[in-house]
Amino acid sequence: MKLTFKFTFILLLLTATNALAQNQKVWTGSSKLFGIDSTANRGSNVNWNLGLGTGSTSTKTDSNVVSVANRTIFTRANFINTTSAMVVDTIKVTETLNSCITTTGIKLIEVFPLPTFNLASNQTLCAGSSPSNFNLVISNYAAINSIGNFSISYELRAGSTIGTPLGGASSGNLTGINSNTIPINVSSWPALTANTTYYFIITAFGSEITSPIPVPGNIGPSGLASFPQTYTITVQPSLTNPSIISY
Repeated sequence: MKLTFKFTFILLLLTATNALAQNQKVWTGSSKLFGIDSTANRGSNVNWNLGLGTGSTSTKTDSNVVSVANRTIFTRANFINTTSAMVVDTIKVTETLNSCITTTGIKLIEVFPLPTFNLASNQTLCAGSSPSNFNLVISNYAAINSIGNFSISYELRAGSTIGTPLGGASSGNLTGINSNTIPINVSSWPALTANTTYYFIITAFGSEITSPIPVPGNIGPSGLASFPQTYTITVQPSLTNPSIISY
């Protein structure tokens, strides 16, 4: 029993240590909370610092909000990467109590740029014709692939970028993306209406990694708004078939 308890304790300790040692991964433009154990040094003065990597303009806002998990959240960081490559910010924290100061706790934050998409050529169809499959290409995939596999959601909207979604299979979610090319299969899309232009819109894009918390998750609304919204499928007006008249 004692050996089992000791083994379990060591395993939990190693798991916790490994989680703490992992670098945090975030998208530029995201805001994340970080905290420390509020039970360890009660009454201490907590000092947070945010070190910026080259090209980072991230900022922090300190607060004192007690969470339900009995941890005190002291800082919120807003991460901004102005470069085309991943940059590393550093969150540091110390506590002072009875004129004594702790060693500095450090967390490295990898701040990734947003994906950059290259779009296929727009499609123009005759009425009654079906669109062709096409690809989205993440041109900066090499700069963001270490944030994990990706997922993407999209929909086809009629008339404008804020028009009514076509619905059905024209809206989709692809997961486990691990290359720079994202195939869009249109074979199951419903029929497109004549004399209408449809806009292909990305409605969600994110990382699928689940640890350490806080995870990168999906890119926020401002990031999505920066994605290209110019890929169109235009269906020409219907034509009336000619009939031959004898004179």
